[in-house]
Amino acid sequence: MNRVSEIFNEYRLHQEKIEIPLEQIKKELYPYKNKIVLYGAGSAGIAFLHYLIDAEIFPCYFSDGDREKHGHICEGLEIISPETIVERIGKDALIIVTINTDGKNYCKDFKKELLAGGHQGVYKHLRECGCLNVIDYTYFRRCYQLFRGEKYNLPACSDVYLMLENQEKIERVFNLLEDDLTKSVFLKLLEFRLLTDQVDIPTYPERGMYFEYDLFPKITNEAFIDCGACGGSSLVEFLEVNHHFFESYYGIEPDKTNFAKLQNYVSELSIDEQNKMMLYNAAAFDDDKGTNFFILNGPGSFQADNGPEQIKTLKIDDILHGRNATYIKMNIEGSEMSALKGAKHTISSYHPRLAIMGYHKTSDFWEVPLLIKEYFSDYHLRLRSYMRNVAFTYYAF
Repeated sequence: MNRVSEIFNEYRLHQEKIEIPLEQIKKELYPYKNKIVLYGAGSAGIAFLHYLIDAEIFPCYFSDGDREKHGHICEGLEIISPETIVERIGKDALIIVTINTDGKNYCKDFKKELLAGGHQGVYKHLRECGCLNVIDYTYFRRCYQLFRGEKYNLPACSDVYLMLENQEKIERVFNLLEDDLTKSVFLKLLEFRLLTDQVDIPTYPERGMYFEYDLFPKITNEAFIDCGACGGSSLVEFLEVNHHFFESYYGIEPDKTNFAKLQNYVSELSIDEQNKMMLYNAAAFDDDKGTNFFILNGPGSFQADNGPEQIKTLKIDDILHGRNATYIKMNIEGSEMSALKGAKHTISSYHPRLAIMGYHKTSDFWEVPLLIKEYFSDYHLRLRSYMRNVAFTYYAF
């Protein structure tokens, strides 16, 4: 029996001790009926809200530290300032902090968790605003019933039931991994999701998470496909680590605010560099029919069937029109599998180095590496974590 099977068996053996029943969560939240505020009106907050609504738990407001969001409506909830929470609801409001976290240790006891604290700056400010009951949304991650269905992207909260259904695929991925460090990270991520957050996951600095050139040789003629180009942060790093030597750059970004920042950055580069760059205000996808998005005017914009905005989509194969690619990076909030399918010809034909996030959807953990190996079986796979359980990247070369 391999270690993957052992972890699954350990979960099944101790399931009752590990898992928090949904009915217990509802009982714990009942005293706060009509008094629940979600702090953080971003991608995690939106996803968590919909999971709660599906469980017939209904928050009354969003709150956020970004003053520009105050007074706006997010998924039917008004976004209020933290300073007005007590005035609106009272000191007995329950504030659930819905900001992506690196998976801090949490208490399984609800009352103890309320005293434990989380994001230090956020908690401190909320306490100063008079809020007595503050808790991180990651407390709820062991309520596996709550996150069943993989409907919304919430990296810190896995669909464990889906993992159980796909144990064979997870074991298959583990057997494809070649080096000891990658296998160790894979197993620790699996333990974190199924068993306990008392896991020491080897973690690398977030700066450099797309360009781990110690894994493969650096070349001077990179043709770089930047999926999730954001405001140019990955382009800045790409140019730095490659000393501005490259053949071509394709920046793909659906969020119009981010795209404007990307355009502005590129406009300040040399004319020679600009002439080697193509920018697309679109989402990398497996078709060109468009799709629904939550556009957050900053980091975290994501595709969802219930997204309020229609966004243009493009296939990488169509963008390149048969041209070479040497490096493809994808950090696109759960659209990685779709974008990979739209790059099938490019990957199969040119075997570019790949840096693909594997954490936005639960199934990405196994589906991303399996699809990569399907396109080119000779790829070597490496896995590196950058934010404990929340952010990790599959590299293929």
